Amino acid sequence: MESIVIQGVFIGKVEESWGGLLSDIGKLETHQEVWLGAEGLPGDARADLRRDGGLDRALHHYPAEHYRHWRKQHPQTRWRQPAFGENLSTFGLNEQEVCIGDLFRWGEALIEVSQPRSPSYRLAKRWNLPELPFEVQEQGRCGWFYRVRRSGMVAPDAPLELVQRHYPQLTVASLLDWYFGQPLERTGLRLMMACDALSLRWRKTAAQRLTSGVLEDWTARLAGPECSEQGGLQS
Repeated sequence: MESIVIQGVFIGKVEESWGGLLSDIGKLETHQEVWLGAEGLPGDARADLRRDGGLDRALHHYPAEHYRHWRKQHPQTRWRQPAFGENLSTFGLNEQEVCIGDLFRWGEALIEVSQPRSPSYRLAKRWNLPELPFEVQEQGRCGWFYRVRRSGMVAPDAPLELVQRHYPQLTVASLLDWYFGQPLERTGLRLMMACDALSLRWRKTAAQRLTSGVLEDWTARLAGPECSEQGGLQS
């Protein structure tokens, strides 16, 4: 894999908007060299630490190629980076080409792909598109998270370079298919559980599904907690 040029680096703080909802989607581009630590970029806050925080979710990468699709599907919306709350944007990397456990060098830092991202209702609120989280999930245009293996100075003009690939069969796209498309398929669940590079949260969910044979309710994540409280939709 050749070095990947970064199109944008984005940092955001938690703000109150859309009827009092706390959100970190409204990020701003930075052109400066910054220190990347174990918890991510300096000043990049998380509105929902349960879903988006933690060392396994230090950086969110969203492929810039997806924006062409969203402009066609929702032409009334002014799509531009970082509409999906991403920290990193590139052309040339997508969910089919990136694998869990891939180790990339970025400047002085080393970052490792830890899990796909699970879309949430905050996207719907941000763009006034109630169906958007469902579409992102069903179409597998979710992006992915990194954990930081080695901290260091990084910059927007420093490329991403693939250093190691341990799980070539476990692409982000395949994980999205197992997790959302075929969530109770036992082979996929076993493969997720056996992948040490996959975040502990995803491995625990795979283990719970395998043991119980029951799919957890996605209503609160996709449609908002108020829908879950009202019974919402069962996923």
